[in-house]
Amino acid sequence: MSSVSSVRPGRPRSTSAAPKVMRAALELAFEGGVHHATVERISSVSGVAKSTIYRRWQNAAAIVMDAFFEEVGPTIAYDVRLPIVENFCHSVRALMVALKGPRGQLLRELLGAAQADFDLREAFVERWIMPRRRMGREAIEGAIARGELRPEIDPELTLDLIFGAVYYHLTVSFSDIDESFVAKLVEEVLSPYLTIQA
Repeated sequence: MSSVSSVRPGRPRSTSAAPKVMRAALELAFEGGVHHATVERISSVSGVAKSTIYRRWQNAAAIVMDAFFEEVGPTIAYDVRLPIVENFCHSVRALMVALKGPRGQLLRELLGAAQADFDLREAFVERWIMPRRRMGREAIEGAIARGELRPEIDPELTLDLIFGAVYYHLTVSFSDIDESFVAKLVEEVLSPYLTIQA
C-alpha cells in the first residue's frame, strides 16, 4: 500500500532496507515501548545505516507508525464490494481483531505518548488517522454514488461517531467490543441516511 512518509532529498532510497527498518522498529516498540524504538537502536537492530533511515523518515516515531500501519492496515481495509453497512461492520470488526494483544497495547501507548510528543502526534495523525479517515470517506462517497446513502450524510461526523466509540472502548473503558455491539453501532449511525431501510 502507498506510504505517506516524508522523503528527504538525496540519493534514491533503498527499498530493500525499508522492511528491515520497519520490522526492527516494531520489535523494539513491542519490547520496550514506543520510546525504546530510537533511530540508533533501529539502525543497530536492522543493520541499516542511520543516514539511509533519515533519507526516508524524519524520526523514529514516523518509522514506528509506518511499521504499525504496514502490518495492521491491510487487514482493516474497507471492502467496496459489500453494502455500506456490512462494509463498515467488516472494517470495525477487523480493526478490533487486529488490535488485540500487543498491537492494541502499542496503539494505546502511541495514543498516550502522542499527547506530549509533537513528533509522535504528527506521525500518528499522518500515518494512522488520516489514511483511515480517507478510506472511510471514500467508502461513504462510493455508497452515495451508488445510491445506498443519502447525499446529506456528513462523512466526517459519521467517522467520528463510529470510530470515536471504538477508540473509547479501546483507550478509556478498556472493554471488549463484540459483534452485536458493532452491528448496532454501525446501524444506528448509518440508518438515518440509508436509501433502503432493512
